[in-house]
Amino acid sequence: MKITIWSDFVCPFCFIGQAHLDAALEDFEHKDEVEIEYKSYLLMPDAEYRPGISYYEFFADKFGLSADQAEEQLKQQAESAKSSGVIINHDIAKIANTFDTHRAFQYAKEHGKGTEFFKRFYAAHFTEGEVLSDTDTIVRISEEIGLEGGEVRSIVENKDHTAKVQQDISEAQQLGVQGVPFFLINDKYSISGAQPVELFRQALNQISQEDQTTQ
Repeated sequence: MKITIWSDFVCPFCFIGQAHLDAALEDFEHKDEVEIEYKSYLLMPDAEYRPGISYYEFFADKFGLSADQAEEQLKQQAESAKSSGVIINHDIAKIANTFDTHRAFQYAKEHGKGTEFFKRFYAAHFTEGEVLSDTDTIVRISEEIGLEGGEVRSIVENKDHTAKVQQDISEAQQLGVQGVPFFLINDKYSISGAQPVELFRQALNQISQEDQTTQ
């Protein structure tokens, strides 16, 4: 079974969705036969890091909310994420453009570390308050998961793998993806959003049974 996931590192529901999928896979009978492939998606392609601008201020401005409304909604989101084992700290999280991080991700993917890269950078953004548009930060965190820092720096500085990122985004558009996370199982079954663990569990079992009956 192959699960393809379109996602962005600054997408809270992608972070939660990955946790739900992991939980569903824990007791899935054929979990050792599951291949997960991440693909790039830019949730906020025009975003840029602006020192001093809090997540709450950005959210309020983007969605036309008052500061209090924005803070209340984000705190509810963070509280809900806790039940999924996901720590989101909007007090320190930084809005930033993720294109360079996606370039580095494509390199990680070539070396069999695509899923590990995504999980690490979800936490870097939401839990640790790292700036994902900063080259030194991308290099340092990439090295933590065993990637060659000099190669990552070269990729980011030279804008390598831009075409691969754009190809992933183009594929999502062709599939009609309106937002992320978007899960495509065996290239024909789709799940959109951070659905509950039980839904992922049911989908995995049902698709597995269908695969067995068609073999």
